[in-house]
Amino acid sequence: MAFLYYTTLSNILCMLYFADSIVRTLQNKPVNHNLKGAVTLAITVTMLIYWGILAPHNFDVHTVNQLLGTLCVHLFVPLMTIFDWILFDKKGQFSRWAPLSWLAIPWVYYIFAVIGASANLTFANGQHYPYFFIDSNLLGWGPVLLIVLALTLFFLIFGYLFYFIDTKWGAKGHK
Repeated sequence: MAFLYYTTLSNILCMLYFADSIVRTLQNKPVNHNLKGAVTLAITVTMLIYWGILAPHNFDVHTVNQLLGTLCVHLFVPLMTIFDWILFDKKGQFSRWAPLSWLAIPWVYYIFAVIGASANLTFANGQHYPYFFIDSNLLGWGPVLLIVLALTLFFLIFGYLFYFIDTKWGAKGHK
């Protein structure tokens, strides 16, 4: 069930977005900048949560392949996505309310995780929740809801940080 982790799904989301972007570019169709913002935020948070919360507690890498895989999904893809936005996207295209809509990605994932746990889905970690910090069986609902609220604010702050950077660079005429 490793493919059900937020990390994997956010990387797949990037792959699908960029595949669609290539097709749209080849067909001379516009890309959806707000969707790109959502994808960029989702993968950025993947990187930040992994390196800030998960890796310090359990950096369980034993082989070169595991190390390369970990670096790929938690560092290289996020950085490439961020740099793609910085270097190649036309700036000033995000809707003012887009960062609020970008919250749908983590919220849908959280709801999926709760439903999965209720259905006794077992993740690769052997638990019913994919991550310890949203495991209500481990922490209780009160702490988990506070963590989810904090993560929502984290996503929102980063979303608006992207929005403000994009808007400022757009006003200055950056690509």
